[in-house]
Amino acid sequence: MRPHRVHLVKRFLPLLSAFVALARALAQVEVQVSLPQEIFLVGEPIEAALRIANFTGSKAIFGKEPGWLRFNVEAHDGFVVNRLGDGPDPGEFSLESSTRGTVRLDIQPSFDLARPGRYRVSATIRGPGGSEFTSPEATLEVVRGAKLWEKDFGVLPFGSETPIARKYLLSQVAHLREARLYIRVTDADESGNIRTVPLGSTVSFNRPACSLDRQSRLHVLHQFDVSSYRYHQIGPDGTLLARRTYVFAEKRPQLRISEAGEVAVVGGDRRRMPNDVPTEDPKKPAGTGHAPLPAAGAKDAPKPDAPIKPPAAPAP
Repeated sequence: MRPHRVHLVKRFLPLLSAFVALARALAQVEVQVSLPQEIFLVGEPIEAALRIANFTGSKAIFGKEPGWLRFNVEAHDGFVVNRLGDGPDPGEFSLESSTRGTVRLDIQPSFDLARPGRYRVSATIRGPGGSEFTSPEATLEVVRGAKLWEKDFGVLPFGSETPIARKYLLSQVAHLREARLYIRVTDADESGNIRTVPLGSTVSFNRPACSLDRQSRLHVLHQFDVSSYRYHQIGPDGTLLARRTYVFAEKRPQLRISEAGEVAVVGGDRRRMPNDVPTEDPKKPAGTGHAPLPAAGAKDAPKPDAPIKPPAAPAP
């Protein structure tokens, strides 16, 4: 072999070795991103599942340094998606060789996804030795949904004497073969989304019932199958305060509001479920036969299923 060729081989051998090492490392760590669904309402939490597989032959430690995980979101039409933050850091964890681990994070607060459209989501992680690994892309679509109901209301911020205007919006979105309901809490002009609360599936033959109580809390009752109804109570800041399930008994469940401005569910039978909010002992009797509120003018109106009171505000 000629001298200059030997020199070239020696010169590029380290680069070739580094390339082979990198290729092996990339093959030894696999990263995937999956989403619970493909269609999301504007402002709805987007819980991405990041799955990491370790095939390095030894224990791999992730998250030793801040910023080891970074999600990336791009619009299909080229629209630039503004990053609003780095998102939560799941912290340090380790994976033994030939094992997999899954991290679930809500990426919605980290990106400006108020514009309806299709988006691509991927994740890049920094693993052992500083090597970076990027997942294949997952696809999602952000929609506004069909508006079924809306209500303006005022709320007095803690420590302020001036109320601010907000709005509750009840929207319906088609997910494959079912329709789902959502409550959005927004600014009065709908320019800013404060929170989006998923209510679950619904039927097309029964319109949801909505009422506000004297504390501007929203109460929603909707039917989700032939004989079952779900009740939600939502605070002015979008906090889910209560979720309960009822079944059709002698009378179907309905919302009733008293002259004092209290809202209650009357009719139907309560069924305790694992997803109740707040969680209750399933062995505790739920009670049946919720009688309607008395006629106007009656004193000491009974509350067949009294609204959940929100937690007290912390002392300043």
